[in-house]
This record gives sequence, C-alpha cells and structure tokens, in this order.
Amino acid sequence: MKKEKTIIDKIRGDETEAAIYRRQIAALSAAGLLDFSLISLFQLGFIKHLPDLPGEIFDTEQVNSSKDAVLLGLPDGVISLNSYAATILLAAAATRYKKPSRLLDVAMGGLVLGQAAGAVQYLYKMAFVQKKVCIYCVAGAVINFATLVPLRKLFKRRG
Repeated sequence: MKKEKTIIDKIRGDETEAAIYRRQIAALSAAGLLDFSLISLFQLGFIKHLPDLPGEIFDTEQVNSSKDAVLLGLPDGVISLNSYAATILLAAAATRYKKPSRLLDVAMGGLVLGQAAGAVQYLYKMAFVQKKVCIYCVAGAVINFATLVPLRKLFKRRG
C-alpha cells in the first residue's frame, strides 16, 4: 500500500529554483537562531558569561548589555530570534502555498532586508560609538548579509 504524500513530503520534494532559494534563506536563518539564542540567553541572565576572542577590542558582554542592545524596550537578541523564526516560517509558507507565494516572498524579503539594515547600523555603532566588538553580533551580521544572496536570486528569477 502506497503512503499518501503529506504536506511535508511535498515541501521537501519541491525542487523548483524558488524552493531551493527559500531553503537556503531558511538555513541561514536557522544559523542566526543558533547565534542569537546565545546572545538572548545572556541578555535574559540565563548565561552569565559569553566567551570572547582575545584582545581589548572584543567585549561581547559590554556590547550586549549596552543601551544600543535594546529595541522597542526589549533585548535586541530576542527580537532578532523572532525575525529569524518568522523568516523560516515565510520560506516554508511560500513553498507550501503557490498562489500567495509572491506576497509571502515579499514579506520574507522585507524581513531579510530589515535584518541586513539592522546589521549595518549595529556594526557602525560597535565600530564608531562603543569601540568594542561582539563576535556573535559580527557572525549575525555575516549571516544577514549572506542571506541577501539567495534572496536576490529568488527575486531575480521572477524578472
């Protein structure tokens, strides 16, 4: 007896260019979730100390407990976690639902562009205002910038 394909089977089996780019975006967002989970747990007080690279310029704890690490009255790590999770949700939804996929892709693109813009702003503040570097934040910025590559390909294929 042949098993009926589930929604997950259909999403996993979708080999269209769009699905491949959305998977790449989701994978990078999953890496962001891992990175910003550490920052969030530090900001919430669960993790008491985050290791840093050697050198006076590296001070993850100072950067992540500064007033610049607050957005909308909340620790910015928690907001970033939600953004990465929403990006993964939209990538899955756009692959699952074909008719509204353009709108879902635009919403996902807005999140990804917002994350990249936030990374630029935060890197600027680390370099020129705080004069300290959080290696976890730099890793997050790299993830955000790398996500622009499959996003561009996703939209370029639509013309």
